[in-house]
Amino acid sequence: MVRLLFLLLIAFLPQVLPAWGANGHRIVARIAYENLNDQARQRVDAALGNNYLSQVSTWPDYIRSESGWDFTHPWHYMTVQPDETVEDVARQTGDDPKVDDVREAIHFFTSVLAGESAERERLTDLLAQHKVLPLAGSLDATALAFLIHFIADVHMPLHVGKNRDLGGNRITVLYFGDRYNLHSVWDTQIIEQERLSFTEFAAFTVMHTREYQAEWADDAPEEWMRESIALRERIYNTLYDRTDRESGLPDLGYDYQHDFLPVVEERLGAAGYRAAAVINAVMGA
Repeated sequence: MVRLLFLLLIAFLPQVLPAWGANGHRIVARIAYENLNDQARQRVDAALGNNYLSQVSTWPDYIRSESGWDFTHPWHYMTVQPDETVEDVARQTGDDPKVDDVREAIHFFTSVLAGESAERERLTDLLAQHKVLPLAGSLDATALAFLIHFIADVHMPLHVGKNRDLGGNRITVLYFGDRYNLHSVWDTQIIEQERLSFTEFAAFTVMHTREYQAEWADDAPEEWMRESIALRERIYNTLYDRTDRESGLPDLGYDYQHDFLPVVEERLGAAGYRAAAVINAVMGA
Protein backbone atom coordinates (compact mmCIF):
# COMPACT_ATOMS: atom_id res chain seq x y z
CA MET A 1 0.00 0.00 0.00
CA VAL A 2 2.84 2.41 0.87
CA ARG A 3 4.51 1.69 -2.47
CA LEU A 4 1.20 2.27 -4.30
CA LEU A 5 0.70 5.62 -2.60
CA PHE A 6 4.27 6.60 -3.42
CA LEU A 7 3.79 5.76 -7.08
CA LEU A 8 0.55 7.72 -7.19
CA LEU A 9 2.24 10.76 -5.67
CA ILE A 10 5.10 10.56 -8.14
CA ALA A 11 2.64 10.29 -11.00
CA PHE A 12 1.16 13.66 -10.12
CA LEU A 13 4.29 15.66 -9.43
CA PRO A 14 4.54 18.64 -11.83
CA GLN A 15 8.08 17.87 -12.87
CA VAL A 16 7.17 14.53 -14.43
CA LEU A 17 4.12 15.73 -16.29
CA PRO A 18 4.25 16.25 -20.03
CA ALA A 19 4.36 19.91 -20.98
CA TRP A 20 2.41 19.22 -24.16
CA GLY A 21 0.52 16.12 -25.15
CA ALA A 22 2.02 13.93 -27.87
CA ASN A 23 0.52 15.98 -30.69
CA GLY A 24 1.86 19.23 -29.26
CA HIS A 25 5.38 17.85 -29.37
CA ARG A 26 4.87 16.49 -32.87
CA ILE A 27 3.60 19.87 -34.07
CA VAL A 28 6.71 21.61 -32.77
CA ALA A 29 8.99 19.00 -34.36
CA ARG A 30 7.14 19.21 -37.68
CA ILE A 31 7.53 22.99 -37.83
CA ALA A 32 11.18 22.74 -36.83
CA TYR A 33 12.02 20.10 -39.43
CA GLU A 34 10.34 22.05 -42.24
CA ASN A 35 12.52 25.05 -41.38
CA LEU A 36 15.90 23.31 -41.29
CA ASN A 37 18.46 24.24 -43.90
CA ASP A 38 19.68 21.51 -46.26
CA GLN A 39 22.82 20.60 -44.33
CA ALA A 40 21.06 20.48 -40.97
CA ARG A 41 18.27 18.35 -42.42
CA GLN A 42 20.77 15.89 -43.88
CA ARG A 43 22.56 15.58 -40.56
CA VAL A 44 19.29 15.17 -38.65
CA ASP A 45 18.15 12.45 -41.06
CA ALA A 46 21.50 10.67 -40.78
CA ALA A 47 21.41 10.77 -36.98
CA LEU A 48 17.82 9.56 -36.69
CA GLY A 49 18.10 6.75 -39.24
CA ASN A 50 14.67 5.21 -39.75
CA ASN A 51 12.99 7.66 -37.36
CA TYR A 52 11.36 11.04 -37.98
CA LEU A 53 12.01 14.10 -35.82
CA SER A 54 8.27 14.33 -35.08
CA GLN A 55 8.36 10.67 -34.02
CA VAL A 56 11.27 10.98 -31.57
CA SER A 57 9.96 14.25 -30.13
CA THR A 58 7.79 12.24 -27.71
CA TRP A 59 10.54 9.76 -26.77
CA PRO A 60 11.72 11.71 -23.67
CA ASP A 61 8.21 11.30 -22.19
CA TYR A 62 7.98 7.64 -23.25
CA ILE A 63 11.19 6.61 -21.47
CA ARG A 64 10.08 8.08 -18.15
CA SER A 65 8.43 4.73 -17.46
CA GLU A 66 11.89 3.12 -17.45
CA SER A 67 13.70 3.47 -14.11
CA GLY A 68 17.08 3.80 -15.75
CA TRP A 69 16.03 7.16 -17.16
CA ASP A 70 14.84 8.57 -13.81
CA PHE A 71 17.83 10.91 -13.75
CA THR A 72 16.28 12.88 -16.63
CA HIS A 73 13.05 13.75 -14.80
CA PRO A 74 14.26 17.17 -13.55
CA TRP A 75 15.28 18.07 -17.09
CA HIS A 76 11.65 18.51 -18.16
CA TYR A 77 10.81 21.55 -16.06
CA MET A 78 11.98 24.66 -14.26
CA THR A 79 10.29 25.98 -11.14
CA VAL A 80 10.20 29.76 -10.99
CA GLN A 81 8.14 31.07 -8.08
CA PRO A 82 6.20 34.36 -8.38
CA ASP A 83 8.86 36.24 -6.40
CA GLU A 84 11.72 34.85 -8.54
CA THR A 85 13.10 35.41 -12.00
CA VAL A 86 14.67 32.95 -14.41
CA GLU A 87 18.01 34.56 -13.60
CA ASP A 88 17.46 34.01 -9.87
CA VAL A 89 16.95 30.29 -10.40
CA ALA A 90 19.92 30.10 -12.75
CA ARG A 91 22.16 31.66 -10.09
CA GLN A 92 20.93 29.20 -7.46
CA THR A 93 21.88 26.18 -9.59
CA GLY A 94 24.92 27.69 -11.31
CA ASP A 95 27.51 26.06 -9.06
CA ASP A 96 25.99 22.60 -9.37
CA PRO A 97 27.88 20.58 -12.01
CA LYS A 98 24.92 18.36 -12.87
CA VAL A 99 22.04 19.28 -15.19
CA ASP A 100 19.42 20.68 -12.82
CA ASP A 101 16.50 21.78 -14.96
CA VAL A 102 15.16 22.29 -18.46
CA ARG A 103 17.11 25.51 -19.04
CA GLU A 104 20.39 23.75 -18.35
CA ALA A 105 19.27 20.70 -20.35
CA ILE A 106 18.61 22.84 -23.44
CA HIS A 107 22.09 24.34 -23.22
CA PHE A 108 23.61 20.91 -22.56
CA PHE A 109 22.09 19.19 -25.59
CA THR A 110 22.79 22.19 -27.81
CA SER A 111 26.45 21.79 -26.88
CA VAL A 112 26.34 18.05 -27.57
CA LEU A 113 24.96 18.68 -31.06
CA ALA A 114 27.55 21.41 -31.60
CA GLY A 115 30.20 18.72 -31.19
CA GLU A 116 31.71 19.96 -27.92
CA SER A 117 33.85 17.02 -26.83
CA ALA A 118 33.50 17.57 -23.09
CA GLU A 119 29.71 17.59 -23.28
CA ARG A 120 29.56 14.59 -25.59
CA GLU A 121 31.79 12.69 -23.17
CA ARG A 122 29.57 13.82 -20.32
CA LEU A 123 26.48 12.43 -22.06
CA THR A 124 28.28 9.17 -22.84
CA ASP A 125 29.24 8.83 -19.17
CA LEU A 126 25.68 9.56 -18.00
CA LEU A 127 24.24 6.87 -20.25
CA ALA A 128 26.85 4.36 -19.11
CA GLN A 129 26.42 5.24 -15.44
CA HIS A 130 22.65 4.67 -15.59
CA LYS A 131 22.94 1.66 -17.91
CA VAL A 132 20.72 3.05 -20.65
CA LEU A 133 21.29 3.06 -24.39
CA PRO A 134 21.31 6.09 -26.69
CA LEU A 135 18.36 6.49 -29.02
CA ALA A 136 19.02 4.75 -32.34
CA GLY A 137 22.54 4.00 -31.08
CA SER A 138 23.49 7.65 -31.57
CA LEU A 139 24.45 10.50 -29.25
CA ASP A 140 23.16 12.95 -31.85
CA ALA A 141 19.79 11.20 -32.09
CA THR A 142 19.52 11.21 -28.30
CA ALA A 143 20.44 14.89 -28.09
CA LEU A 144 18.02 15.81 -30.89
CA ALA A 145 15.11 14.01 -29.22
CA PHE A 146 15.75 15.67 -25.89
CA LEU A 147 16.42 19.11 -27.39
CA ILE A 148 13.28 19.24 -29.56
CA HIS A 149 11.24 17.96 -26.62
CA PHE A 150 12.61 20.41 -24.08
CA ILE A 151 12.28 23.43 -26.33
CA ALA A 152 8.61 22.52 -26.66
CA ASP A 153 8.37 21.98 -22.89
CA VAL A 154 9.44 25.49 -21.93
CA HIS A 155 6.89 27.03 -24.30
CA MET A 156 3.95 25.48 -22.39
CA PRO A 157 2.97 28.31 -20.00
CA LEU A 158 2.03 26.11 -17.03
CA HIS A 159 5.27 24.15 -17.23
CA VAL A 160 7.68 26.92 -16.24
CA GLY A 161 5.85 27.29 -13.03
CA LYS A 162 5.19 27.30 -9.37
CA ASN A 163 4.68 24.23 -7.21
CA ARG A 164 1.59 25.43 -5.36
CA ASP A 165 -0.98 23.74 -7.61
CA LEU A 166 1.21 21.06 -9.20
CA GLY A 167 1.36 22.80 -12.53
CA GLY A 168 -2.41 23.28 -12.71
CA ASN A 169 -3.21 19.68 -11.80
CA ARG A 170 -4.93 20.68 -8.57
CA ILE A 171 -7.23 23.09 -10.37
CA THR A 172 -10.42 21.41 -11.58
CA VAL A 173 -12.25 23.12 -14.43
CA LEU A 174 -15.14 22.43 -16.75
CA TYR A 175 -14.04 22.28 -20.36
CA PHE A 176 -16.95 22.01 -22.79
CA GLY A 177 -18.98 20.57 -19.91
CA ASP A 178 -16.54 17.84 -18.83
CA ARG A 179 -14.25 17.93 -15.82
CA TYR A 180 -10.52 18.20 -16.40
CA ASN A 181 -7.62 19.71 -14.55
CA LEU A 182 -6.22 22.94 -15.92
CA HIS A 183 -2.92 21.33 -16.90
CA SER A 184 -4.59 18.78 -19.16
CA VAL A 185 -6.69 21.49 -20.82
CA TRP A 186 -3.50 23.28 -21.78
CA ASP A 187 -1.28 20.36 -22.67
CA THR A 188 -3.86 18.42 -24.68
CA GLN A 189 -7.49 19.51 -24.79
CA ILE A 190 -7.16 22.89 -26.52
CA ILE A 191 -5.20 21.19 -29.30
CA GLU A 192 -7.45 18.15 -29.57
CA GLN A 193 -10.64 20.25 -29.56
CA GLU A 194 -9.73 21.41 -33.07
CA ARG A 195 -10.04 17.81 -34.38
CA LEU A 196 -6.94 18.14 -36.55
CA SER A 197 -4.05 15.80 -37.21
CA PHE A 198 -0.71 17.10 -35.95
CA THR A 199 0.34 17.84 -39.55
CA GLU A 200 -2.83 19.86 -40.18
CA PHE A 201 -2.41 21.74 -36.90
CA ALA A 202 1.23 22.46 -37.76
CA ALA A 203 0.22 23.81 -41.17
CA PHE A 204 -2.40 26.12 -39.66
CA THR A 205 0.04 27.24 -36.98
CA VAL A 206 2.64 28.15 -39.61
CA MET A 207 0.01 30.06 -41.56
CA HIS A 208 -0.86 32.12 -38.48
CA THR A 209 2.65 32.64 -37.07
CA ARG A 210 5.21 32.65 -39.89
CA GLU A 211 5.44 36.46 -39.92
CA TYR A 212 7.13 36.27 -36.50
CA GLN A 213 9.69 33.61 -37.41
CA ALA A 214 12.69 35.92 -37.82
CA GLU A 215 11.82 37.83 -34.65
CA TRP A 216 11.51 34.66 -32.55
CA ALA A 217 14.63 32.98 -33.94
CA ASP A 218 16.99 35.46 -32.27
CA ASP A 219 15.70 35.02 -28.71
CA ALA A 220 17.68 33.11 -26.07
CA PRO A 221 16.11 30.25 -24.05
CA GLU A 222 15.82 32.47 -20.98
CA GLU A 223 13.49 34.76 -22.96
CA TRP A 224 11.31 31.78 -23.93
CA MET A 225 10.87 31.03 -20.24
CA ARG A 226 10.08 34.62 -19.30
CA GLU A 227 7.34 34.60 -21.94
CA SER A 228 5.86 31.42 -20.45
CA ILE A 229 5.85 32.92 -16.97
CA ALA A 230 3.98 36.00 -18.20
CA LEU A 231 1.42 33.80 -19.98
CA ARG A 232 1.12 31.57 -16.92
CA GLU A 233 0.03 34.58 -14.88
CA ARG A 234 -2.48 35.59 -17.55
CA ILE A 235 -3.99 32.09 -17.42
CA TYR A 236 -4.37 32.24 -13.64
CA ASN A 237 -5.67 35.81 -13.63
CA THR A 238 -8.43 35.07 -16.15
CA LEU A 239 -9.36 31.60 -14.91
CA TYR A 240 -12.52 32.64 -13.08
CA ASP A 241 -13.79 35.07 -15.69
CA ARG A 242 -16.38 32.42 -16.57
CA THR A 243 -17.80 30.34 -13.69
CA ASP A 244 -20.40 27.58 -13.65
CA ARG A 245 -23.19 28.58 -11.26
CA GLU A 246 -23.93 25.09 -10.01
CA SER A 247 -20.40 23.81 -9.37
CA GLY A 248 -18.53 27.07 -8.91
CA LEU A 249 -15.83 25.77 -11.23
CA PRO A 250 -14.23 27.76 -14.03
CA ASP A 251 -16.43 27.11 -17.07
CA LEU A 252 -14.23 26.96 -20.15
CA GLY A 253 -15.86 26.51 -23.53
CA TYR A 254 -16.06 28.23 -26.89
CA ASP A 255 -15.12 31.64 -25.48
CA TYR A 256 -12.02 30.20 -23.84
CA GLN A 257 -11.08 28.28 -26.96
CA HIS A 258 -11.51 31.46 -28.99
CA ASP A 259 -9.33 33.49 -26.63
CA PHE A 260 -6.53 30.99 -26.03
CA LEU A 261 -6.23 28.87 -29.18
CA PRO A 262 -4.17 31.68 -30.77
CA VAL A 263 -1.92 31.63 -27.69
CA VAL A 264 -1.38 27.89 -28.04
CA GLU A 265 -0.62 28.29 -31.75
CA GLU A 266 1.81 31.10 -30.98
CA ARG A 267 3.67 29.04 -28.38
CA LEU A 268 3.88 25.99 -30.64
CA GLY A 269 4.99 28.11 -33.60
CA ALA A 270 7.61 29.94 -31.56
CA ALA A 271 8.94 26.63 -30.23
CA GLY A 272 9.17 25.16 -33.72
CA TYR A 273 10.91 28.12 -35.30
CA ARG A 274 13.29 28.50 -32.38
CA ALA A 275 14.16 24.81 -32.40
CA ALA A 276 14.93 25.07 -36.12
CA ALA A 277 17.16 28.09 -35.50
CA VAL A 278 19.10 26.23 -32.79
CA ILE A 279 19.55 23.09 -34.88
CA ASN A 280 20.52 25.10 -37.97
CA ALA A 281 23.14 26.96 -35.94
CA VAL A 282 24.83 23.81 -34.59
CA MET A 283 24.22 21.29 -37.38
CA GLY A 284 23.73 23.38 -40.49
CA ALA A 285 26.66 25.74 -40.47
